[in-house]
Amino acid sequence: MTAFAFTPIWEGAEGSSILGMNGGLPESPDRSLLVYARKQHLDRADDHRTEIWVCNYDLTGHRKVYEVICGNHNGPSATFLNNDWIVFRGQNEQQFSYFLIYDIRREQAVYGPIIAKESHRGENGFYPFSISDQYVGQNPDYPEIGRPGVYTLELATGKIRQVMDSEDLLAFIRSRGLTPNENTIRMSHVQLNPSATRVMMRLSVEECKVLGALGCYDLETGAWHLIPDKPIHQLWYDDDSYMAMYHHHDGKRIVKETSRMNRYSLDGEIIEPLGGIGNHIDGSPDRKWFASDTCFPGSSIDIRLYRKGELEPVAVLDSHPFHEEVFGLQVHPNPTFSQDGKRIYFNRLVSKNRAVAGFVDISDLIGKG
Repeated sequence: MTAFAFTPIWEGAEGSSILGMNGGLPESPDRSLLVYARKQHLDRADDHRTEIWVCNYDLTGHRKVYEVICGNHNGPSATFLNNDWIVFRGQNEQQFSYFLIYDIRREQAVYGPIIAKESHRGENGFYPFSISDQYVGQNPDYPEIGRPGVYTLELATGKIRQVMDSEDLLAFIRSRGLTPNENTIRMSHVQLNPSATRVMMRLSVEECKVLGALGCYDLETGAWHLIPDKPIHQLWYDDDSYMAMYHHHDGKRIVKETSRMNRYSLDGEIIEPLGGIGNHIDGSPDRKWFASDTCFPGSSIDIRLYRKGELEPVAVLDSHPFHEEVFGLQVHPNPTFSQDGKRIYFNRLVSKNRAVAGFVDISDLIGKG
């Protein structure tokens, strides 16, 4: 296969650079800027200082905009909300997670910090987040944040609204014959669909101990959907369906060879195949191309590019052997498409204790169809 050049976002010789969750927006909408993080140590539990940096699209003009405390997994989850604002997460002195919306042009906070569980990105002018039991009462500056549930923050006005209450979630889980546990209301991977009319979330339930369940709530109709033992690393494909990776667990491990990327209905039916073996995923904006990583224990860490519907990759864009460190340090590749579909951003380990955020340009390949 053709060799592809990996381009680091930052050429520093010391420390690591990290991108956020798959399916985020490392580019500003006008594609003038990039956001990423720098961290001096990945392997020291006593040093989680993490710097938020921006640079120009051509990788010039690097400047630090903020500093937080956070772990390696997804870094600070920094992502653009519009051409001026980014959102990222950190941890306060009480070890509660928070997110902050920050204006990088004016160099000032816009909203937050808000103690909550962050999401992948904003959609249609709204940023979603979840409040679990331990976060109740932790946001005195935002009295509209009360009971556990899912909330949205309207970026234009700052208005915060609860769109789903956890008591309703627990009642729905029970109505499906499943058993909530103490972590059910501690939702993760909360994501709005593109029109911000539905919200999905990863759920912990007793009967789905390995892969969890995937819930969805319709903000307009109040309808619920659920996929027990869900496909993993789900993202919205469009307003009405998901893209996600099917994984089979044989009782001891997830079987890499049987993994498949599919498009799913809200209730878990496979609508169409999208790609083959992988783990963390993303799709090009036109949904003609899909990327994933072979983030499995004992496997080389490959970044694979699939043409829609094909199980064999069109190309392996990158590969490295540091699979033990990917899991031990929790620096997952998290491939993410650029907004024009011509770059795939990801995290690459270059040694046992150093990661580099960067991208591969696939414009020549996808231009050939």
